[in-house]
Amino acid sequence: MKLVIVESPTKAKTLSALLEKSYDIKASMGHIRDLPKSGLGVDVEHDFTPEYVVSPKNKKVLTDLKKSAKEAEAVVLATDPDREGEAIAWHLQELLSSKKGSTPVNFERVVFHELTKSAVTEAFSHPGELDMHLVDAQQARRILDRLVGYKLSPLLWKKVRYGLSAGRVQSVAVRLVVERERERDAFVPEEYWNIDGLFKTAKGEKLLAALDKKDGRKLEVKNEEQAKGIEADLNDDQFEVAEVKKSERKRNPYAPYKTSTLQQGAVNVYGMSARKTMSAAQKLFEKGFITYHRTDSISLAAGFVEYLRTHIKREYGAKYLPEKPVMYKTKSKSAQEAHEAIRPTDLRRMPQEIKSADEKKVYSLIYRRTIESQMTAAIYDQTQIKVMSGKKYEFKASGSVIKFDGWLKVADKLGFNDNENGIEVLPEVKEKEPLDLEHLDLAQKFTQPPGRYTDATLIKKLEELGIGRPSTYAPTISTIIARKYVTREARSFKPEDVAYVVTDLLVEHFPNIVDYQFTAEMEEDLDKIADEKRDWVPVIREFYEPFEKILAEKDQELSKKDVTNLGESDENCPDCGHKLVYKLGKYGKFLSCSNYPECTYAKPLEENKVMDEHGEEITEFGKCPNCENGTFVLKQGRFGKFLACNNYPKCKTTKPFLDKIGVKCLKCGEGDVIVKKAKGKTFYGCSRYPDCDWSSWTKPSSSTEDDISDPETE
Repeated sequence: MKLVIVESPTKAKTLSALLEKSYDIKASMGHIRDLPKSGLGVDVEHDFTPEYVVSPKNKKVLTDLKKSAKEAEAVVLATDPDREGEAIAWHLQELLSSKKGSTPVNFERVVFHELTKSAVTEAFSHPGELDMHLVDAQQARRILDRLVGYKLSPLLWKKVRYGLSAGRVQSVAVRLVVERERERDAFVPEEYWNIDGLFKTAKGEKLLAALDKKDGRKLEVKNEEQAKGIEADLNDDQFEVAEVKKSERKRNPYAPYKTSTLQQGAVNVYGMSARKTMSAAQKLFEKGFITYHRTDSISLAAGFVEYLRTHIKREYGAKYLPEKPVMYKTKSKSAQEAHEAIRPTDLRRMPQEIKSADEKKVYSLIYRRTIESQMTAAIYDQTQIKVMSGKKYEFKASGSVIKFDGWLKVADKLGFNDNENGIEVLPEVKEKEPLDLEHLDLAQKFTQPPGRYTDATLIKKLEELGIGRPSTYAPTISTIIARKYVTREARSFKPEDVAYVVTDLLVEHFPNIVDYQFTAEMEEDLDKIADEKRDWVPVIREFYEPFEKILAEKDQELSKKDVTNLGESDENCPDCGHKLVYKLGKYGKFLSCSNYPECTYAKPLEENKVMDEHGEEITEFGKCPNCENGTFVLKQGRFGKFLACNNYPKCKTTKPFLDKIGVKCLKCGEGDVIVKKAKGKTFYGCSRYPDCDWSSWTKPSSSTEDDISDPETE
């Protein structure tokens, strides 16, 4: 009997249904060993030799695998087909190899990109050996990230705040979020007005058109006075159709999903985070529903394309099938190991048969996009109508009429109601046809700052810059949230004060760590290791030696007092007269005397105070029940505000602080709406929880009817 080792029990269960009974299939539960959690774990003096350890939770698994390996005629390493999977297989081979004097263990490596009978049979019929270049590439990334994290993070602890972390990709992601927020802060909105005219045609149909020009020149309406003047001009004007222009357009389908575009699609359509999307995709792969989900490729295997074309012809008709297969070319310079885009393994397995909500959503996206990618283009007539007034004002209306739905047919057939392909239909009019102006709509607008990054746009930006790889995007976003560099507001990322401090420190003193081009070039070097074009040790050495030197210099040079200074305030110190400055402390921002340490005056910011309904500061929170003369005072802790006895440390009594907003619960009417936190994000809930489970992402008023089921699902 042969022993087959995969990463997870789910994958083992699926594989057992595809293989003969002569195989014993077991799971390693992910990485069987890794660098130690405490300590550097890398010998920088001896070619960066890593020190790998088996975690306590994996020792029992390893013991069981060793026993099974001794009894097996061969050990088949069937881990995932990428660098991470190759590294897991290598670690297993290292740990399960025979000791001197014992019977040698025979190892085989099989690689398959989908859990189907044909793919698995083919892989097991032609076993190979480990690809050590892939192993070296993964090992280099792991060591590089460990050196940055374990060497730079302690500096941040000393100079900024304990518990912070730095990393090659995560620090660049934080920098992007910070720079976007600064763009928003510097943005000065400009007023403008939109003027829309609702016209009635000779047949009584309605035509909505936007004011565009006057005297042939683009018209910009910048204030209400100008808008009212135009309104007065137009109310006694005459109108007619000046031009009707039609042109046939084609709309081609999108390429099949790769990892980054799948994550973006899940955010845009379903609001799913990258972490949730990848977790669902992992389970779908392990259950055999989709091909391997960590890929930069957008091509499909020739055999599957033929199968897909047969499916399209049968289900949709020959007119929906292009004469030749549609070919997609990967634009990424460094498309990685997986040979195909993400696609279903069997088109007969419909989304409806999946029970998990998240898995069903992700599979629906993949299923739909795969079919659409090999269908004919949609054809539509685009119509532009120009309406002229006697006073030379020009209105414009645009719309389209679909002549042939092409790949858009899939959404209708599969029951997708995302309204993604809505078309504006215009009435039929002729040139010189008179029109009656029924109504003018004047709307004040303001130019908007660039939007904050979301999961989708941050992943897209990192990919454009060549930073990170498919498997790194989701954990990077999870890390910057967990480390409290950013918080989510709705679906967007907002940087915390600490993000500004750390970004500015790294940009000024460790520019390579957060430099976009340098980080992208490092990714290319890692790719070159995988492609046998570079050895991994020189790549690490070229980075580490100058990094170590500057790290030692900055440890002596940097002062926490200067690093955590967030700028001068308008207030003077009441004790010594010096300016008060904003400082970043253990639990957030506060005001401190610029003459510190000579003057130790400090005070909390107004935003940390608690005000009553009359705008007066609340300073008394009741007496302590456990000590004499003790009273509760408001404290700021790691998880937010709380109440503590002022006799601490003699008395350690604490109790939760209910941050009320002055609104009764919209569900039960008895409790108060209070501010709460979940994984760094603010939401609002009932003070009677768990007796009342009302909660909302948005701050409610007494008239709000805004309810969500679980604010901690993201």
